[in-house]
Amino acid sequence: MAAPIFILLPLALLFITATSQGQKAISLTDTLTPTSKSSWLSPSGVFAFGFYQRGNGYYVGVFLPRTSNKTAVWTYGRDSSSLPSNSTLRFDGGGRLVLQSAQAQDTYVATPNDTTVTASASMLDSGNFVLYNSDQKVIWQSFDTPTDTILGGQSLPASKELHSSASVTDPSTGLFLAIMQLDGVLALYPKGTPFTGEYGYWDSKTPNNGPNVTLHLEDDGFLYLLKPQGVYLANFTSQGLPKEDMIYLARIDPDGIFRLYSYDITRNDDWSVKWDVPTDRCSPKGLCGLNGFCVNVGQDYECQCLPGFVSVEDGNRTAGCERNFTAESCKNPTVSNNMQPVPNTTWEDDTYSALTSLTKDECLEACRQDCNCEAVAYNVSQSCYKWKLPLRFGRRVPDGNSNPQLYVKVGDTRSG
Repeated sequence: MAAPIFILLPLALLFITATSQGQKAISLTDTLTPTSKSSWLSPSGVFAFGFYQRGNGYYVGVFLPRTSNKTAVWTYGRDSSSLPSNSTLRFDGGGRLVLQSAQAQDTYVATPNDTTVTASASMLDSGNFVLYNSDQKVIWQSFDTPTDTILGGQSLPASKELHSSASVTDPSTGLFLAIMQLDGVLALYPKGTPFTGEYGYWDSKTPNNGPNVTLHLEDDGFLYLLKPQGVYLANFTSQGLPKEDMIYLARIDPDGIFRLYSYDITRNDDWSVKWDVPTDRCSPKGLCGLNGFCVNVGQDYECQCLPGFVSVEDGNRTAGCERNFTAESCKNPTVSNNMQPVPNTTWEDDTYSALTSLTKDECLEACRQDCNCEAVAYNVSQSCYKWKLPLRFGRRVPDGNSNPQLYVKVGDTRSG
């Protein structure tokens, strides 16, 4: 009898084989805990679903276990408190995935979207965590409820949003969002603002294209907007050949920039930025919090405070600024309200009173005499705009005569 022949397959081919299989069944009797068996891996081991750690607590989500900080691409209950080490994940009798801990009430992480009972579950190599019924029909998937990220093979349908995380170490909802609008525009906004041009800080410039435009990311890093019937509306990156050892993700980051990243799983190095918008780091409105303004510094940015203000929280640029003195009553005769200039900045227009045909000195005096006035913007057309605190969406702009000059009231207590 001839000896058997063994063929050694290269690593890349082994990865393709695992990927093409697409799934590895998860036992519905399995239980996960943060400190023992903490996750279910995809066939290649590139993605995992389960507990990942941030600081002293844990979160439930989909992440890349081989990356240095276990990069999370989907998180459940991101605005709840982090989970303790005695938490568990298990399936109940109806196939719903239940999160349990001694400190909180049980919650359902994954619930089938119909009355069908879950027959199986899989963590796919696409980064999608999926529940199936007995006919192998998808009845729940993490791809349907993205948090801050879409992966290769995933899309963002019309009216759906991505919300940034608070920081690299805090997955709770942050300051910015990306929305696929019903007019066919992909747009970026500060959280909590109307979806109008006044508040947006970047958009795809594709209006009036109907309510069914979708943002797509392909496995080769091709990021684009697609209209019904397969019409390409906007290509943000170019098409290429998928590489079995390369992963792509598009994410709105804590700093409000929407970036496309690539990651080579064979090198285990850092993520590489392939595309990003906007390119001006200070464009995201509200990046420096209330009463702070953003200044570009090379490829980075810094936050500065209005005169008479200091940072609310050292090391947290988005926390904003607060007065470094106790405001005295403007009716107090021992208080002289100085008006300090803040040159070359722009802010949200939150005017409560507009005066015309005033000199600069008259404008400043009008604010001094008004107990409600905390700042004024004065321009060369002799218009004077009164503002109350807090000021928001501040950023440094190029010097120009057309930019209104901001002056902030700074109390100066004097002995009478």
